[in-house]
Amino acid sequence: MARILCRVISPAACVVLAVWAAACGSPTLTSDRALTPRWSNEPTGFVTSTDQPWNAVVDASWRRRSSEHDRVIDDTSAPFSPPGVLEYLYPAGFAGGTAPATHYISLDNAREVFVGLQWKASETWHGHASGVNKIHFLYLTGGGDIAMVMYGSPGGPYELRVLPQWREHTRSWLTANVAPRPVRPGVWHRIEWHLKYESRPGTGDGVVRWWIDGTLSGAYTDVRFPDDAGFAEYQMSPTWGGVGDVKRQTDFYRFDHTYISKPAAR
Repeated sequence: MARILCRVISPAACVVLAVWAAACGSPTLTSDRALTPRWSNEPTGFVTSTDQPWNAVVDASWRRRSSEHDRVIDDTSAPFSPPGVLEYLYPAGFAGGTAPATHYISLDNAREVFVGLQWKASETWHGHASGVNKIHFLYLTGGGDIAMVMYGSPGGPYELRVLPQWREHTRSWLTANVAPRPVRPGVWHRIEWHLKYESRPGTGDGVVRWWIDGTLSGAYTDVRFPDDAGFAEYQMSPTWGGVGDVKRQTDFYRFDHTYISKPAAR
């Protein structure tokens, strides 16, 4: 009932209604894009798989591998669902080539996926010597993965790049070929990512697009995939680097929200 009413009353009234619903034992209000159109570049007809506000480090649908460097903290600057955010810590001395923790969820072999994030890096972020500061991944059912990276020299400037990692991809980085946008440590960024397998294996019409803060930054419609098996898993596993190098200071990544959707079943 609360969700239905939210579509016809004001956002302010919805806040009151959400509190009332929780107190009365009604289903808790979750994000409703009819009320708050957060992901403006989500393809039409997609259905939500997960809409995770990160009020806890685990829930029923996500899985977690932790090295005790992840936690939920309060950050009132969080743009979607304050104050709780998921923080990954990179303490001074942290070795390159690893992630503080990993949160992952099955994609059930979907051949098309949309991902939305609210994310930021610490303001004085110490970048890896390789220029690679990974944010998140999708893993393919048949093997291989594709990573989105905050790329740049250790002191910046930084940009988003994408790297498909399988034999059929004969190029290196997918760079911002539409409208390059800087990534600013210490600032929340809205990242949207749309990936679609080829219409048939070998046709070379796979899609990889990404937006930063609502602006289309990279768009490729000629990506080759290794097979037709689909995406197995999404991972927030923000690996620092390449190999080598050591953190000279304590840094963090914070995630305020993670949203994943897929085409509606036919």
